[in-house]
Amino acid sequence: MRDFPIELVNTVIENVSATADLLCLRSVNATCQDLVTPKVFRKLCIQNSLQSVQNFQKVLESDTLAPHVREVVYDLRDQETFRLLQSSESVCSDELEIAELEEALTEAFCALPQFTGLESISLNFWPKYVTQSGQEVQEQPFWFTNRQLTVLHAVHHAMRTSRASSLSLNNVVLMSSACYDFVSSLTNSPLSHLALSVVGNGEVSPWSGSKSLNGSLGSLLPPSNSKLSSLVLRSPMGLYHSPASQLSSFTYPSLQSLVVENIMFDHVSSDGVEAFIARHKHSLRRLELRSCASYVAGDSTGNAHWSAIWERLRSELTNLEELVVDSGSQGYARLDPTLGYIPHIKLDSERAEDDMKAFQEFYAFLKTRKCIVA
Repeated sequence: MRDFPIELVNTVIENVSATADLLCLRSVNATCQDLVTPKVFRKLCIQNSLQSVQNFQKVLESDTLAPHVREVVYDLRDQETFRLLQSSESVCSDELEIAELEEALTEAFCALPQFTGLESISLNFWPKYVTQSGQEVQEQPFWFTNRQLTVLHAVHHAMRTSRASSLSLNNVVLMSSACYDFVSSLTNSPLSHLALSVVGNGEVSPWSGSKSLNGSLGSLLPPSNSKLSSLVLRSPMGLYHSPASQLSSFTYPSLQSLVVENIMFDHVSSDGVEAFIARHKHSLRRLELRSCASYVAGDSTGNAHWSAIWERLRSELTNLEELVVDSGSQGYARLDPTLGYIPHIKLDSERAEDDMKAFQEFYAFLKTRKCIVA
């Protein structure tokens, strides 16, 4: 390969995607090392094990490798099913080993600013870790949520001086807002994109014993700022509703794209998702609603009907250019003492005609403005 044209070597490298193969190519000669290094170390994955964290720290400390890192991904797992242990289940955990892992994670994530070219951070939380003997162990929810807080705190500390502009948080069990005071202290957030994926009420309740436990979505939102332009709020494993959610204090003048999935629209309109959307009417260009439901609080007459929601969005979102609404939205849900949050079938049928009419009017209004509607 020594006499190959540099363009040909580059073509070979660009058509290799497997990390193991790239590392083999990197070891061929100095030219290959120089060409492969930026590609193979662009995305750095760290697993939930002490050995992986230690390897991560070696890259952090390397003057030749650290400058190439653009993306850091924590505990990525393909086709994994999330499940918290229930209160009746028990596992043996080595508390000293868990503490050692958390200490190493804290040190590693606090040092993220050493990656001077870092653009994106993705944190995936799974209630499992790999022991020092190589065995994967299911974690008790206490240790799992404690580790979440440890990692989140360290990353937010790093963001005070990091240049990373994108943050994705997946499988977050939201607890009391008091646990996330470190978020509000980040007054100069560098983020232009934030994706927050929370664990739904149905998954949390068998462990917690509460059908309505889940902290405020606002707990992990950065303080109001003019940098955030893209926001994703998701609960992919089921409906999410928190009576404690208060979004009225968050305003992002540059917010152009908002995705909301499986999040309950609350009847308390001044603090809920509906008011949050309307508050960004001047900047919002793209809105995506997937499998959202409106919360029905018993026999209260103050419930938010979808017809009223669509009418408000039509009248206020005058700068919207794209709307995506799936067939799972426009439903209603109530809190059942035994089953948790379930569809409110009766109200669905009573309101369906009015809701659909209001949505079709919103749809037609957007089409007249040549907006993208899906």
